[in-house]
Amino acid sequence: MKRPLWILLILVAVVAPGCRTDILHGLAEHDSNEVIAVLQEQGIYATKELENAENNTWKVTVPRRDAVKVWGVLQEYRLPATPGRMFKDVFGKSKLVVAPIEEKALYLEALQGEMSHTLEAVSGVVAARVHVVLPEIDITGAPQGEAKASVMIEYRTDSAGQAPLRVEEVQKLVANGIKDLKTENVGVVMKAIQMARREQTYDWVAYGPIVVAQPTIGTLKAITVVIVLLILALGGMLWWQGRIVSQLRDDLVDAQRQVRSLPKPAKPAA
Repeated sequence: MKRPLWILLILVAVVAPGCRTDILHGLAEHDSNEVIAVLQEQGIYATKELENAENNTWKVTVPRRDAVKVWGVLQEYRLPATPGRMFKDVFGKSKLVVAPIEEKALYLEALQGEMSHTLEAVSGVVAARVHVVLPEIDITGAPQGEAKASVMIEYRTDSAGQAPLRVEEVQKLVANGIKDLKTENVGVVMKAIQMARREQTYDWVAYGPIVVAQPTIGTLKAITVVIVLLILALGGMLWWQGRIVSQLRDDLVDAQRQVRSLPKPAKPAA
């Protein structure tokens, strides 16, 4: 009777996740948390699962029927974020000697990536792009001109309709992160993204004595069916074992009766 139990346990593992689908893979935990927070804010029941323990990467799952809506929300919110390469990415593994002009280009790419990453770490900033222009150095070692930077930020407003950063704060942050860059030489463009608030995409439904979210009702029903089948299988196994025990008891009683009915051996003559 062990085989049916194993079959039912496998059925739990197969049927229960069947109503959900993976939408994102290989995310850092911070990115997966951000995705889940946005989706749940939009009324979509999202969860995360550890995908690779060695690399600490996560995947995000949603109800299968919401998959199309999810992609729309992720595009609207520019998720998951894709920051530019930083210093550790540009110079971390390179062992080759590069020309000075190429080294400067790599340095600028890494510097811009670092600044973009810093700005995007601010809550409410959806995307940030930083472009830096460093002055050329003449033969005397003096810079020809001044360093300049341009910043473009896309952001979500808070509940009061305010931006997460002021222009002056962006200028100061970028200027402090780049050598010899003055705040007045930092140009900033702030663009608010209008996020359409979606109505809750699922309802609360009654399932017996409890109330559950609509996306979970299918999984809950499948689990209920499997539990009922397990109970029936266990009951059948107990009934079968009881029948075997009863049969053995009857056989034992019959054997005892047969032994008693046998004629007793005669006593030997003295």
